[in-house]
Amino acid sequence: MRANAPTRRVLVVNDDPGKVWRQRLLWTSLWLASLGATYFVLRSTIAPQFADLSHEVAQMRQALHTADAGKEQLQRELSQHQRGEQVAERANQELQSALATRQEEIASLRNDLGFYQRLMEGGAQQAGVSVHGLVVRPTDDPRAFQFALTLSQNLKRNRQASGKVEISITGANGQKSVRLGWSELGGSGSNVDFSFKYFQTLPGLIMLPEAFRPTAVRLRVLPEGSAAVEKEFMWKDVVIQGDT
Repeated sequence: MRANAPTRRVLVVNDDPGKVWRQRLLWTSLWLASLGATYFVLRSTIAPQFADLSHEVAQMRQALHTADAGKEQLQRELSQHQRGEQVAERANQELQSALATRQEEIASLRNDLGFYQRLMEGGAQQAGVSVHGLVVRPTDDPRAFQFALTLSQNLKRNRQASGKVEISITGANGQKSVRLGWSELGGSGSNVDFSFKYFQTLPGLIMLPEAFRPTAVRLRVLPEGSAAVEKEFMWKDVVIQGDT
């Protein structure tokens, strides 16, 4: 046997399977213990704050619910107020319209009353035919206008008045001022004839040229056996918009 040969040693190890499980159990117990300690720490420190926070959240939800209910109530009140204003506005408009209608009726009645008074009062009115009034109404055609000319004479004359009326309109055609005669206004014949005992309304239709802007209407009444009567109306004073 050689002196330098390596010496072999045998190591004997006791195999204990239970030791491994005991170590695992120990580490598991320590982990569970740490979790329990963490839970108790969190419960003692954070849980009270969480309870207060939950209480505040509940109060905020209640306040929000109350605010929503108040908002809905205000919206209902605003809607009712707006409907009330609309009703009041419509009622006011109807009252104003009714008032305007009554004022027009009163003005018309006063005009008719004055007309008949002038017919009845012999000394208050100049003898002969006179122009009582002129009304001009637009039509669907912007160039066409209907007119109603009323002539009258004193009742005490008690005779038939006959004659003709010459109608002309003064206005502007571009930069030029012109006067249009009856024939240029689309009228038939050279004038408008009348014949009455007390009064007469003469209706008719006039056609204005394109781009013509009227400013005044001139009437020249020529009764048979009497002096001529001339009268001029401003266009804006005799034109009536709409139905009256």
